[in-house]
Amino acid sequence: MYEAKKTLCALGLSYEKMHACPNDCILYRKEYEDSTNCPSCGISRWKEGKDSILKEGVPAKVVWYFPPIPRFKRMFQSHETAKSLTWHAARKSIDGQMSHPADSPSWKLLDDKWPEFGNEPRNLRLALSSDGFNPHSSLSSRYSCWPVILVTYNLPPWMCMKRKFMMLTLLISGPKQPGNDIDVYLEPLIDDLKSLWDGIRGVYDAHNGEYFTLRAALMWTINDFPAYGNLSGCVVKGYKACPICGDDTPSHKVEKWPQNLLHWA
Repeated sequence: MYEAKKTLCALGLSYEKMHACPNDCILYRKEYEDSTNCPSCGISRWKEGKDSILKEGVPAKVVWYFPPIPRFKRMFQSHETAKSLTWHAARKSIDGQMSHPADSPSWKLLDDKWPEFGNEPRNLRLALSSDGFNPHSSLSSRYSCWPVILVTYNLPPWMCMKRKFMMLTLLISGPKQPGNDIDVYLEPLIDDLKSLWDGIRGVYDAHNGEYFTLRAALMWTINDFPAYGNLSGCVVKGYKACPICGDDTPSHKVEKWPQNLLHWA
């Protein structure tokens, strides 16, 4: 473990442990960095032991954040990877079939709406994926883990979905899933994505042997329908649950079934 940490630090691939409110209200960062109680629900920042005594210095909940910007810089420092990151602009065959997200209307819309972004093929097009799972492989365990992963679609189709190019950016774990409060944990990632949209200066491109300003845009999310509801804030179950139609979702009230039919069912 010690040797692995030394390697990661040497590569500039560190991570941050952020304290969080157990009720998913806030992250203890920025203006709340020195707070000891949640300003929203009032619960303590520190873990409570079995003797009901607070263990000061031991956080009640922690989220792990892996900053993506240093890793994007590292990708461009590899000659082969930097060349692959402009594959979408240099490819020879365009047959009218959708074989890569570069063939999609969304990709072309971004180029047309922000031409200064689209004219630089090294600017990154990203997708965000998240879902919950039980790390203990036990259906009876009340524990969930939510990884948040960034996928880089500049790469060719035989590379972009490889494990080494799928970046883990957040790891949210705890006795309950974050649900609609997942936006609290996405805050540091959103800050970095805003910085990437504005531009990161001084990124070295090993393929072209020059420095440039790197920009990135988050274009898609990849998730199942319940997770889509958490990430977008849309209602995805019950009354008016279509996220596309919204309040205009057609609905019909089911009449009360006859008692004998209910008994048979």
